[in-house]
Amino acid sequence: MSDTLTVASSDRILIVAPHPDDESIATGGLIQIARSAGAPVRVIVLTDGDNNPWPQRWIEKRWHIDASARLRWGARRRAEACAALRIIGLAEQDTAFLGLPDLGLTDLLMRNNQKIIHALRAQIDEFRPTMLVMPAVSDRHPDHSAAHILVRTALVQLPAPRLYTFAVHGRGADLPTAIVALTSQQREIKRAAILAHQTQMRLSRRRFLRYADSAELFQIGAVTSGENPAHPLRARFAEDERLHVSVDLARWKGPWRNRAFFVALDTGARILQPLGQDEKRRDDMLHIKIACPRRASGYVKLALPQPGWRVFDRHGWQRFEST
Repeated sequence: MSDTLTVASSDRILIVAPHPDDESIATGGLIQIARSAGAPVRVIVLTDGDNNPWPQRWIEKRWHIDASARLRWGARRRAEACAALRIIGLAEQDTAFLGLPDLGLTDLLMRNNQKIIHALRAQIDEFRPTMLVMPAVSDRHPDHSAAHILVRTALVQLPAPRLYTFAVHGRGADLPTAIVALTSQQREIKRAAILAHQTQMRLSRRRFLRYADSAELFQIGAVTSGENPAHPLRARFAEDERLHVSVDLARWKGPWRNRAFFVALDTGARILQPLGQDEKRRDDMLHIKIACPRRASGYVKLALPQPGWRVFDRHGWQRFEST
């Protein structure tokens, strides 16, 4: 059962969108409701969506996409986001574009890039949101799940707003949910905003427009998220001070060889450990021990070391605690 997400004029809503179009797909209705209530809204778009080769090849009738072509495509997608947000009711000054590398947020996370953390923290500290909306850690797009962890890192030592998460690619975690019911007029406006992302309509029109046909659903988060019981990974620290990770292969339901374990500790330490040496398989369980610099909480996932042409992770990150 879902609660109704209510917005008051005293609220200040900050939305983090990994790519141009996520702001319209996931929160096009919420933004309208917030503006109707008189609540300020700011949208942070992390990337320009420039690493989006298949629609670009289809529309521009080119196969090779060089740096200048990517730059031009990113500028086009940024302009589409501005147009979409105007339809929803936001002005240019209500949006911040950080221009981070598309399909590169996991790499920034794993390198513990402090410039990104400081940029996010500056936005949060300046706007002082009472409500922060961001992608779910369970979202299967690696930019979305990495954005979740980056935002949580930026929130450390800042006043904690109410947190809500959305899943565009795959289901959200099994958390309490809040619903934003939309009138027929609000759905039409959201539909128009989604259509403003013209580059994405050539290959994904039907899929994206489905998000304008119903209410918006958000997971209600907390400053620290807990373990997802539906996830096939489990991670625990043992007496040997190593992180013991197990994978339920029956629940994994897919290839796992040539993958690597990504570990992002809350302390800032980052570990990438390819499979191949220390793993042990017993029945339908895969076990591995990962040397960590200290006992700490964090996140772990199993995925390809580098993004391939199949962008999505089979599963997102799993949370683990130090005790």
